Amino acid sequence: MIAKCVNRTSGDHFGRLVRYIAAASDKGEKLDALWLAGCDAGDSDQDPAADPDLLDMAIREIEATQALNTRAKSNKTYHLILSFRNDRPDLAALKDIETQFAAALGFADHQRVVATHQNTDNFHMHVAFNKVHPVTLNCVTPFQDFKALEATCRAVEKQYGLSVDNGREDIVANRILDKALSPSARDFEAHRWEQSFERQVKALSSQLDTHLETANNWQDLHEGFAEQYLRLRLRGNGLLITGWSNRHRIKASTLGRQFSKPALEKHFGPFEAYKRKRQRPKPTQAAKPFAPRPLARDKRQNQLWARYLDQAAGSAATRRKDSLTRRAFSSWKAFLQAEAINDPLAPSSVFASFTSLWRFGALLVFVSQISVCILCASHGFALSRLSSLSLPFKSGALAGAIPVRKLVNWAI
Repeated sequence: MIAKCVNRTSGDHFGRLVRYIAAASDKGEKLDALWLAGCDAGDSDQDPAADPDLLDMAIREIEATQALNTRAKSNKTYHLILSFRNDRPDLAALKDIETQFAAALGFADHQRVVATHQNTDNFHMHVAFNKVHPVTLNCVTPFQDFKALEATCRAVEKQYGLSVDNGREDIVANRILDKALSPSARDFEAHRWEQSFERQVKALSSQLDTHLETANNWQDLHEGFAEQYLRLRLRGNGLLITGWSNRHRIKASTLGRQFSKPALEKHFGPFEAYKRKRQRPKPTQAAKPFAPRPLARDKRQNQLWARYLDQAAGSAATRRKDSLTRRAFSSWKAFLQAEAINDPLAPSSVFASFTSLWRFGALLVFVSQISVCILCASHGFALSRLSSLSLPFKSGALAGAIPVRKLVNWAI
């Protein structure tokens, strides 16, 4: 889930904000649920959407409380939005989630109006807080509220099993992980725009370290790896970490020296193969078997990704035979390059991928490829007749005109 504070630049209009998030006239279309908290006008069990007078009373009560504070020069209203990705908690859970965020921001005793909306792709909640305390009349402004919001998001996701969204700590961890990848894994991701097996295994390093610390013998360690859909296998003079299907593998020492064969044998004795029991250990709730995944997380690419997986699996119903470059869709990158001609969603997914890769040079090459392909498809030009055309660049090392023929060579 994602929590966001909406900065208000048009002044304090608490009543206008509440009437927007309430949207009582759109009941069943935009508005899902509406309730009050901390107000004398009504308790949390009453439905303001069913009684417009109750909502009006709450607005007048909160605006009167704000008017009693004559010292504060800043806005007296705090607008919080909570967005749920692929989740829709029940009303009791939503009220508890709102209470947790109010406490984290220091608004536990403050008046507020809460509404949930269902008119967008993601179910979301609006909370309009009165920053003026109803008793002390102090205007409370949370300091560095983004830290409290992020910490509460992670706690709520874990408590209710919600879909996890990346936060500041995750972004830093991903950057560290990018630097920790081996050259072969980085090359794989740069050429395919897909997550490597090494990335997915290293993302589980903390869990695997825990299993290593708690294991008493080789079998305990094997059980811990199996809970993450992984296996330890002997190969030559070293150890491999493989997926459950044994199709993907990396050296165990890639995770650190503590997972090298000499270090593990020093701790547990000579290597012992996994003595599989009748039933495989039950994987943890968060564990997932290795599967191809795009580097970028963007909901706009979900349909394209499903189509790519169908073609990669050799589905005769979805395989394209009239590709402009007449080549197999061997990777997510190649698929997006071909689809960019006909599907307007493909370029947006490409740029989302480059947000994570951040390689401007590769982006320039890709844009050039799309430009040449669209030019050929739109005007029926033969590639051999484009040598006289050129594209202008006005700044940087590329200043001047680049012959399209060079771009064609890049595309091919």
